[in-house]
Amino acid sequence: MNQRTNQPTRRQQLHSPRRGRQAIIRWLALPVVLAATLVAAAPAQAYAEQEQHCVRRDLPVILTPAPHVATYRLAGWLCQPRRPGRTVQLLVPGLTYTHQYWTGLDQRTDYVTAAVAAGNAVYLIDRIGTGASDRPPADQVTLTAEATVVHQAIQALRDGTLGRYRTVAGVGHSFGTVVWMAEAATYHDVDALVLTGLLHQIDLDVMTRFTTDLHPAGDDPKFAQSASPEGYLTTLPGRRAAYFLDPATAEPGASTWDEATKTTATTGELTYTPQQELAYSRAITAPILLVVGARDALFCGPTMPCTHGADICQREQTTYASNTGLIAVTIASTGHSLNLHTSAPSTRKVINGWLRHQATESVPGVDLSTCH
Repeated sequence: MNQRTNQPTRRQQLHSPRRGRQAIIRWLALPVVLAATLVAAAPAQAYAEQEQHCVRRDLPVILTPAPHVATYRLAGWLCQPRRPGRTVQLLVPGLTYTHQYWTGLDQRTDYVTAAVAAGNAVYLIDRIGTGASDRPPADQVTLTAEATVVHQAIQALRDGTLGRYRTVAGVGHSFGTVVWMAEAATYHDVDALVLTGLLHQIDLDVMTRFTTDLHPAGDDPKFAQSASPEGYLTTLPGRRAAYFLDPATAEPGASTWDEATKTTATTGELTYTPQQELAYSRAITAPILLVVGARDALFCGPTMPCTHGADICQREQTTYASNTGLIAVTIASTGHSLNLHTSAPSTRKVINGWLRHQATESVPGVDLSTCH
C-alpha cells in the first residue's frame, strides 16, 4: 500500500504539458454537456499539519474495475480530532480545484478545521489528474473513473487501510458533487451526502462563456513550463472570479488566491451528459443536504431563483428519489465557491450541524427547506 506521511511545500505546483486547440473546438460544440460539468478546482499544495493532526495518506487506485489495468496514486490527507470518532467526511473538490478548496485562504475559509472541531475525521483528496495525484491520459479521467476512485477511498476508510470508520459522509463541491452522485448511485456505500455548488438546471449562456474561457494548460503562464498530458485544460488568466465569486462578499484576497491556486481539468471529465447526471441523482438512497450560494452565477439568476430553500426544492425535488431525505439550503449573498466567501462560517455550521443530527440549525443568512 502506498501510504505517505511526507507533506509537500505550500508552493508545490501542478505540472502539465501543452496541447493544441483542436479538442477545445470539440468541447465548445457540446455546451450542454460542459455546462452540466464545469465547476471549480485549484493546484495542489499540502495541507499543513495543525492541531487536528493531519498526515499525508495516499492510495493506489485503478480507474476501472477490470483486470490488468494501470494503478495510479491518489493523493490524500487524513485529519483527525484529538479524540478520534467513528465518522469521517470524505471531501471531493470541484473542477480546477484541488483539496485546497477545503482549506482555503486561512482560518476564515478553513472547512477542514471546522469539521474536525465538530468531532469528525476528514479525508481530503486531490481528484485523480489534479494536484499531487497522478495524471493518467485525459480521456481516461472520466466521471465514471472518478466515481470508481472515490469508491476505493471509501473502502480504505472502512477496511483498516485508512481507518475503520463506521460512518462515511460524502461532501462535494460543484463537479465534486457530480462525482458523489455517480459514486452513491453506483455503489450505495456512503451514509450521507452534502452536495454543494451544483443544481440540475443551469444558465447556458454563462456556462457557454465559461467554456470559452478554458484553454490548454500548456498555454497558460502558470503551467507553461510544465509538461501536462494532452487534453488537460485550465481557465484563462483573470477569468475565474466572474464565475466563482460574488465581488461584494468574497473574502479579501479570494480572487488572487483562486487564480494562484488553480489547477487543471481533463477532456474526459467533460464527456458525461445531463441525462446521466439525472439518472445518477435519482438512484441515490442516502440522505442529502443540498447547499448553494444565492448568487451562484452558474446556477442562479432571474429565471432560476436561489433566494430561498423552497426555491431549490421547487427546482430539484423531482431530480432525486421521492423516498430519499432531501433538505435544501441557500446561503445569502454568496457565489459559486461557497467556501471563499465571508459567509463561509455559516456554510460550515449548517453542514456540520446536519451531519451531526440529520437536522439543520438556525443560522443567520441561511434559508432552508425540507423537500422530501
